[in-house]
Amino acid sequence: MTFLEFKDLVSKELDLRLDAYKLNRVERRVYSLMRRYQVEDLGDCFQRLQEDQAFKESFIKHFTINTSEFFRNPTSFKFLENVVLPKLFQENEKVRIWSAACSNGSEPYSVAILIKEMGVSPDRYEILATDIDPFILDIAKKGVYNSQALLRVEDKIAKKYFKPSGEDRFQLDEKIKKQVRFAHQDLLKEKFEKGWNLIICRNFFIYLTREGKDNLTRRFTQSLTSPGILFLGNTEFIFEPGIFGLKKINGSFYEKSS
Repeated sequence: MTFLEFKDLVSKELDLRLDAYKLNRVERRVYSLMRRYQVEDLGDCFQRLQEDQAFKESFIKHFTINTSEFFRNPTSFKFLENVVLPKLFQENEKVRIWSAACSNGSEPYSVAILIKEMGVSPDRYEILATDIDPFILDIAKKGVYNSQALLRVEDKIAKKYFKPSGEDRFQLDEKIKKQVRFAHQDLLKEKFEKGWNLIICRNFFIYLTREGKDNLTRRFTQSLTSPGILFLGNTEFIFEPGIFGLKKINGSFYEKSS
């Protein structure tokens, strides 16, 4: 069995759009998992995916990249805090925010903390956070993090919103947790809701093919209000954003203006 044959079979078996991901990235992670479980060849790996639920769950978990932290790339979050969010709340009675590929929840929770610090009433906004990995969503809902995830959190914010909860564990304040709704979603397959004022999708584009990026950018743009903001990772760029009805306004922030 060739790797391309394996990829096609796994895409159908797990109902995943693996074609949208860079092939070398998929291949590296598959063989890494096989080495860990001492699976000898691709045929055996596929058979085990069909027969072993625990292995299937490990495969999905291993395949999904789940690295995130609070206020990652502080300069970007300062722009979000000082420019983007004030403008959105000035122009909209209620602001709808979607954190796509939210991983462990640290990014949507970061946004919730910023809005709380702005003194905005909870009835003036909603935050939806989605991810394909059900295991990481369970972690996100618990709101418990280690010190590594809090490295970029200012001391006054850390003391205000996090309480020690065991060795190198910190529990997020319940009021912040309640402001974020989590849901399972495959960005590459499922339909998107429309009417979002701000879509955050950081450090997911880097794993996609050019076609995959373009398709996702187009669908995000269609889901944004006009005006609306798309917030990507610091190393992610949309070449020729005008094609999608977007314009770059700062770093990794893009605005839909028409």
